[in-house]
Amino acid sequence: MKYDFDQFVERRGTNSAKWDSVERVFGEEDLLPMWVADSDWPTAPAVVRAIKERAQHGIFGYTFPGDELREVVTDWLKERHDWEVDPDWISFNDGVVPSLSVAIETVARSGDGVVIQPPVYYPFFSAIRKNGAQVVENPLREGAGRYEMDFRDLERTIDERGERGREGEVRALVLCSPHNPVGRVWKEGELKRLGQICGEREVVVIADEIHSDIVYPEGDHLPFPAISGEFEDNSITLLAPSKTFNIAGLPASVTVIPDPRLRKRFLSRTGKRVNGPSIFGMEAMRAAYEEGQGWLEEQLAYLADNRDFALSFLEDLPQVRGFKPEGTYLLWIDFRPLGLDPDELRTLIEKEARVALDPGQWFGQGGTGFMRLNMACPRSTLREGLERIGNAVEKYLNSLS
Repeated sequence: MKYDFDQFVERRGTNSAKWDSVERVFGEEDLLPMWVADSDWPTAPAVVRAIKERAQHGIFGYTFPGDELREVVTDWLKERHDWEVDPDWISFNDGVVPSLSVAIETVARSGDGVVIQPPVYYPFFSAIRKNGAQVVENPLREGAGRYEMDFRDLERTIDERGERGREGEVRALVLCSPHNPVGRVWKEGELKRLGQICGEREVVVIADEIHSDIVYPEGDHLPFPAISGEFEDNSITLLAPSKTFNIAGLPASVTVIPDPRLRKRFLSRTGKRVNGPSIFGMEAMRAAYEEGQGWLEEQLAYLADNRDFALSFLEDLPQVRGFKPEGTYLLWIDFRPLGLDPDELRTLIEKEARVALDPGQWFGQGGTGFMRLNMACPRSTLREGLERIGNAVEKYLNSLS
């Protein structure tokens, strides 16, 4: 491989949220952090070069994304996902989560319902509530080693909230695609059924597709709006290179809204709710999308090996199993057979294994008894974390016998 993902890079002392916030979040100082969804390796060299070149200019005043950046984004979406996007559909903001908040405000009034599909990325909950809307849950169904959408429950849930114009009606659904934390890459048939249900009921689909570039060979990401013109007109899609290229500290995200009326409503709210992308965020986005293909392909191969290594390890660990992700670098681990309540499970992982994972209950309904592990790290780190977990689990099981 041309790029070295095996090399350990020290992140402590760099104000890393993953590494330097462990004691504040978990109350323990020396845990191995495998929680926050960023990577433990440097970004693509092309991104580093672009930032250095821009820094040498020495002036960092007010700026804006130009037409060139829109073309870079549309070329990337066409090449990676076969999605034809009109540059006029694109707007740029600092991050996906702030843009999600604006999207919710755009389509939902105070008291309206917004559907999410837990267990799901936990900032969805706060983004909805902070806008005065109500969280409406359509839990995923677990079965046969993978998760599926429950379409009957979705129809019933939306219909029970009332018809258009009534207080508390459902106005939007937040689609996590690929799904964080369960790792599903939704198939065309699943997305079509979802889109039909929402379209028939005038429910706007807000698609968080930030992990869309991190998909394994058996997965094939399909952007929700690319399925049909009807879906285009009933969608807001949120994207960013931050997960793909490990540049979350360089704020820059993309919002795609094909429908002109919906786009106008969204843009009228962005000025007071979100900031534009930073100078270095725009440079990083441009360089990543223009020159980062080779680096990304090698990263995906390394992540696939990490995934297979982790799943193989867990297969040999009694009463613990991992759900094989089709996308994302996140592993959803089921500890429920151990029979521990959430506090007991956290004690096992944090105090016995000395590893920091995202507790499953953070992700809402269906998350209790699970943990989320970030696999975007050198193999040596992944091995150490899994061995710590394995030793703690085996010690606990031995104590019961």
